[in-house]
Amino acid sequence: MHLPQRLALRDGEVVRATIRRSKLVPAPTALIGGSLIVLAFFLIVPLLSSRPFGLIGFVLLLATGVVLFIRAWWFWYRTVLMVTDLRVIDLDQVGVFHRVIAEARFDRIDDLALEIKGIIATIFRLGTIQIQTAGASALIELRNLPHPEHVHEMLSALQHDAQHRATVPPPGVAVLDLSAYTTIELVRLRERIDLALRAREGGDV
Repeated sequence: MHLPQRLALRDGEVVRATIRRSKLVPAPTALIGGSLIVLAFFLIVPLLSSRPFGLIGFVLLLATGVVLFIRAWWFWYRTVLMVTDLRVIDLDQVGVFHRVIAEARFDRIDDLALEIKGIIATIFRLGTIQIQTAGASALIELRNLPHPEHVHEMLSALQHDAQHRATVPPPGVAVLDLSAYTTIELVRLRERIDLALRAREGGDV
């Protein structure tokens, strides 16, 4: 699956994984849709013999079953977690014409939490991963993920690598001795860094 055009990969960014929710999530709706399709053909003879209402009933059963089945598959397919070496991108299809996109850069992640709750989640190994980013008041929640331990381990490793890279200066770049700065100079330096980061983040959108 390709990223949407407005979320094109950045220079040097590599997709590590594409993860969807468990197929158990759309299964109930898909099962109902499939049952209605089977029921429509099972009753096709008595329904078509009592026209026109029987024909209307057959068409309604068949159409409802097809719509429910396709809708369940489409919502499952369009809700996806993209993991690159730089960030996590959560694409959530919450309505036919409503899609929510959230992302978190690994170097801005403060906390990763894993939750497996309930009998069904324990039996089928489903879980929720919560991502808390620096300065964000809301969590990014990735629900009903299959094998959540593996996903959590992968995200933790990428987070560690990103934060390690952020603390190691590029080759040829001197490390500043901050102890030589006064408090006022450090405050001014922090303000300049904040402005530069906001400008860079604005250019990356």
